[in-house]
Amino acid sequence: MCLKYSVNMIILCLFALGTALSAPSDEFRSLVHEGELEISDDAYIKYIIPSGYSPHKFQKQHKLFLEDFVNKDNEYYNIFIQHVEAGHTMKGLTFNIYDDNMREATIALFRLLQYSEEDKIDSIIEWASQTINSDMLNYALILASLFRVDVIKEVEPPFITKPYYFVNSETIRKAFKLKVNNGKFNPQEAQVQQFYRTNDLISINTNYSSWNLWNNECKDNLDYFREDIGLNSYYFGVHILYPFWMNNEELTGIDPKYAEKYYFIHQQLMARYNLEKEHLKYLNISDQSKCYDDFIPYLSYENGLSFPIRSNIRREWSDDYARIKSVDIAIKECITRGVIFMDNGTKIYLTEDNFVDLLAKLIRANFEGIQTAKILRSLFGYGGDGYPSDRYNPAPSVLHHPQTALHDPIYWNMIQSFLKYFDEFSKTLEPYNFSKYQSGEFNIIDSTFTKITTYYEFYQFNIGKIFNSDNYDLRSSSLTYAARQKRLKHTPFSFSFKIQAKFNKTSLIKLYLGPQCNDVNCFDKFSRFFELDSFTYELDEGLNIVRWSPESTTKFSFDDLFNLELKSVRKNKYCLYKFPENMIIPKGLEQGLNLTLFILVTPIDENSDFDNLSNPLGFPFHRKSSINNFTDFNNYKFYNITIYHKENSKHANGYFSSHLN
Repeated sequence: MCLKYSVNMIILCLFALGTALSAPSDEFRSLVHEGELEISDDAYIKYIIPSGYSPHKFQKQHKLFLEDFVNKDNEYYNIFIQHVEAGHTMKGLTFNIYDDNMREATIALFRLLQYSEEDKIDSIIEWASQTINSDMLNYALILASLFRVDVIKEVEPPFITKPYYFVNSETIRKAFKLKVNNGKFNPQEAQVQQFYRTNDLISINTNYSSWNLWNNECKDNLDYFREDIGLNSYYFGVHILYPFWMNNEELTGIDPKYAEKYYFIHQQLMARYNLEKEHLKYLNISDQSKCYDDFIPYLSYENGLSFPIRSNIRREWSDDYARIKSVDIAIKECITRGVIFMDNGTKIYLTEDNFVDLLAKLIRANFEGIQTAKILRSLFGYGGDGYPSDRYNPAPSVLHHPQTALHDPIYWNMIQSFLKYFDEFSKTLEPYNFSKYQSGEFNIIDSTFTKITTYYEFYQFNIGKIFNSDNYDLRSSSLTYAARQKRLKHTPFSFSFKIQAKFNKTSLIKLYLGPQCNDVNCFDKFSRFFELDSFTYELDEGLNIVRWSPESTTKFSFDDLFNLELKSVRKNKYCLYKFPENMIIPKGLEQGLNLTLFILVTPIDENSDFDNLSNPLGFPFHRKSSINNFTDFNNYKFYNITIYHKENSKHANGYFSSHLN
C-alpha cells in the first residue's frame, strides 16, 4: 500500500533527506547496522569537559533563579528544568539540535521566551547566559526573534557568533597562540604560517578544507562555494525559518505555503550549485570526479575535538538501511499511483496544483521525522560504521549542524535525491502550456548589460568569539583577530530593458540566470535556471526603461559590513534569511563563460497580493513546458550573456590555494 501520513505528524525538516539512497551507488557504498535506538539521559554528564574547567563557573554576578521569572506550573518550565537538572544543558557540552535531550530542552526554552511577559524576558536571558549552554541559548533566541522583537536587537551572522563552524582549525589554533602571546610573534614564523599585523588587527590567512592534500581524481575545486561563510550562514537561517521539529499545523499557521517555499529553496540551491560547475566544462574537468568518497572538514570544536572525517560509505544491509529504503520505496509507490493515503483512510490524489506541497510534506514527515533524521545523519555524516544515533557525541558530523552541512559534497547528493521525487512525479504530467503566458501587451524591444566579472575577494572577519571565556584576561585586549579568506565576488553590474506597453498595467517581471542554451532548448533545461529576482512593476503606456541591479532589490543579503578588509563606511544590509548577494553570479572564465539570461514580463491583476499570485514558485521554470510559437511574442527573451573572471596570481600578504586565483 502507498505510504500514509498524518497532517499532525508532518515534521518540516532541516532536511537531510535520506533520499540519499537514490544517489549514485558509488556515492553511497554501504550502511552499517546501528542496533536498536535508545535514549540515555545520563549520556551527557560524563563526556569531554576540559580538565580543570567547571562548566558552571561564571563571572561574579548576583545569583538568579529561573523560578523567579517563570510560573512553576508552566508546562515548558517543567520540561526545561528537568533537562537542566539532568545535565543536558551544561556549559561545555557540544550542542546538537538532533540530540533528543538537547532538542527538547532548546524547544522548551524557546517556548518560554516566545510566551513570556515582556518584563521577564531580560531576566530569563540573563539567567540562561549564566547557567546553560550558550549555543542552546543562541538557537532559542534567534528562533524566538521571529515571533517577538524584544529578545534580540540584531541577529549577527553565524560566522561572527560561531567562528568554529566556519574557520579551519589551524586558524583557530594560530589565533589562540597569538592571543596567549599578546599578539607578539616571530616574523619568520608569521611568514610561513601566514599571519600578519596591521595596527591593532591581526589577520590570519585561511584556506578551505583539504587545501594541503593532493587528489588526482578530484579536480572540481568547488570548496570556495560549498564552504562559503555567507552561504552556510544562510542555510542556518533556512533551518530557523523551517525547523524540522516544528509540526505541520504550526508551520501552516505561520505560512500556508511553507512546504512549497522549502522545496523551492532547495531546488534553487541545486540550480545555483550546478551553475557553479559550468566553468569546469571549459577546463575539461568532470563534475563527476571522485571528490565525494571521503571528506575531511578541517573544523574543530571548542572542546578540542575535530569534526569527524566522513569516509567511504559501505552499503551493507542493516535495520537502519532497511528503514530508509522502505520509506524510499513507499514514496515512489505513491508517485507511481498518484495518490497518498491519510491515516483516516482518505485518499488525496496528487495533481499539477498540489503535488509540490503534498510531496514536500510527505517527504519531510517520513525522512525528517526525528528518528529517521538522526539515522540519516549517523549513516551519511560519519561514513564507515557511522555512530549510534541515540548517544551524545562530543564531536558530531558536519551534517548535524545546518551551519556546516553544505560543506560535505554528500549533502548536495542528498538534496538532489530529495528533488528527484518531485521530478519523477512531474514527468507523469503533461507539459504545461506556456503559450497562454505569451502576451502582446508588452514588447521587450532592447536591452543593455554592463560587463560582469567575477574575482576572489579578500574577506577578513572578526573571530574574537572563540575567546569567550569566564577568564576576563583572555577576552580583554585591544587587538582584533581576524580570519582572512578569499571569497567569490563579482563586480557591480546592471541590466536595462526597454519595454513597450500598450496600456498602463501592473506587470510581473522575472529574471533568471541559466546555462548556455537557445530558445528552442532552454525550456528543456528548466531545472538549471537560478532566479535572480521576481518583482512587480508599474508599466506606463508607451516606452518604459526598467533597470535592475543586485543593489536595487531586497531579495539578497549583503555581508560586506563585516569585512574588515574594507575601509569605507557601509550600511548594514545583512539578513540571515536571504541568499548571499556575493554568490548570485557563478565563477566566470578569463576568456568568458557563456550563460543565458531570461526575462519574462506578464500582466497581473492590480488587486492581487504579490505573495499569493497563482503562479507556482519558480515559474516559468517550475516544470517542463510546451510552447507552440516562439517567434510571434516578445514579452519574454533569452539573452546570451558572458561572465568573465579576473585572475590574480599575486596574493597580497600571503598565498592561498592555487585555484583561488
